[in-house]
Amino acid sequence: MRFAVGTTNAAKLACVTSVVNQVFPVSEGGTAHEVVGIAVPSGVSAQPFSLEETRAGALHRAKAALNASVEKAASDDAAVPPADFGIGLEGGVEICGDQYFECGWMAVVDRRSSRVGWGSSARFELSRKIVDQLRTGKELAEVMTALSGIENVGQKGGAMGVLTNGNLHRANAYAHGLIFAFAPFLSDPERYWD
Repeated sequence: MRFAVGTTNAAKLACVTSVVNQVFPVSEGGTAHEVVGIAVPSGVSAQPFSLEETRAGALHRAKAALNASVEKAASDDAAVPPADFGIGLEGGVEICGDQYFECGWMAVVDRRSSRVGWGSSARFELSRKIVDQLRTGKELAEVMTALSGIENVGQKGGAMGVLTNGNLHRANAYAHGLIFAFAPFLSDPERYWD
């Protein structure tokens, strides 16, 4: 199977590869899955500030990556087939009362049916110190790199990794959300889905 992912972030691609191999096991001697990262715009703010905006970014990335794979397949002399699924992962800030939380949203789009599966990571609280910097237009990875001194923190454990002192990296937290997003394609559609 082929998966087009709307990012070139190495940590996110490793997460997707791990999940894909878990939920769609390849039999011994079978062909390995292909996970291709494609740089696409999110269609939302660089730092989303609502659940709606973050979900919109994930869906836009999934559809754009899938469309890019279809266009490439149509124009490629090597006849590489288009991806079976488009995947978008988008992190954003959500406001709950007077507290701020970060959450990743995942969208999976099936090329054949156009069905969308949704999932999210766990949410974790962000301090006012961090949110105040985000409100100036900075992205979370930029703020966390400056505060932690870890270069390219977004390509590593992310804010989740820094704030949990390495106990939960973003790729691990995003994996659960991505498995949930694949749920409509893993379980009996007639029994469980509309």
